[in-house]
Amino acid sequence: MRFNFGRSSSVFCRCWLLSAAALAIGPGCGNAPLPVQVDMRRAAAMRADLEAGAAQSAGAETATTETPAGWATLKGSFKINGSAPDRKPQAVDKEREVCAPGGKTPLSEEIVVGANGGIRDVVIFLSSVISDDEPWTHPDAKPGKSDEVLFDQKGCQFLTHVLALQPTQLLRIKNSDPVGHNTSLKPKKNRQDDQTVASGSTTTYQAKAEEADPFPVSCAIHPWMKAWVVMRKNSYIAVSKDDGSFEIPNLPADVNLEFRVWQEKTNYVQAVSVNGQPQKWAKGKFKMKLEPSSTQELNVSIDSGLFSK
Repeated sequence: MRFNFGRSSSVFCRCWLLSAAALAIGPGCGNAPLPVQVDMRRAAAMRADLEAGAAQSAGAETATTETPAGWATLKGSFKINGSAPDRKPQAVDKEREVCAPGGKTPLSEEIVVGANGGIRDVVIFLSSVISDDEPWTHPDAKPGKSDEVLFDQKGCQFLTHVLALQPTQLLRIKNSDPVGHNTSLKPKKNRQDDQTVASGSTTTYQAKAEEADPFPVSCAIHPWMKAWVVMRKNSYIAVSKDDGSFEIPNLPADVNLEFRVWQEKTNYVQAVSVNGQPQKWAKGKFKMKLEPSSTQELNVSIDSGLFSK
């Protein structure tokens, strides 16, 4: 059984403590005093704890009564502070005529930095649990999308290194290479899948639930092939482009929102500079409130030393 101590319960508890104290110091059977001593400091501490719990409960209820006032856009960029780390050549040890065409060995995509210092494939998503309907979720971001999402591979590389979709969307896995591939998906909440995809063919994967974290995709035949899938309930998510830019439109405005930021090499991004100000994002989380009908800029700089660990 679960109890919710409101204000009236706090009054009851104070009365109970006083009554208990009176009984403890009053006469027992045969008018003999009971061998019980009252620790008044402990009783006061108990009362304070109960009242604090009631206040905390009331505060939580107040926090959930926020109502969005329209929509807003969050946009910005992720850039590196310092020199970009060198991208390592992949260990292509088979079928080089397909996997390293022209003798050019593909490079690791663990961290890709553009000419302007922008970091590609940084994931930012809304981690707050919100209602699926308006005014919290815009129709364009609602759960339940059903359009297919293509996940192709060519030159022994996944053409989309970080792919975002909803669990209701069918993932169509395609092999555009003249050699066979094996596509292995390793989610935590959904079923794990391992399929051989023949040359020029396709297969599908259907998830059932949202994933808290991005999960890896690999090829057992060509082990250097790696990618990531981000499976979120709604579409409040973005993957940064080649220049590091991102945009999440139609977010609920005038309410406190929590976001998370992830990058393959660093996992959840924690030490950053935002709009020129150093910040610490515990487990990649940060909170902000967006003004209605506005476009909020979030320009994030990440120290290059974090990518060399």
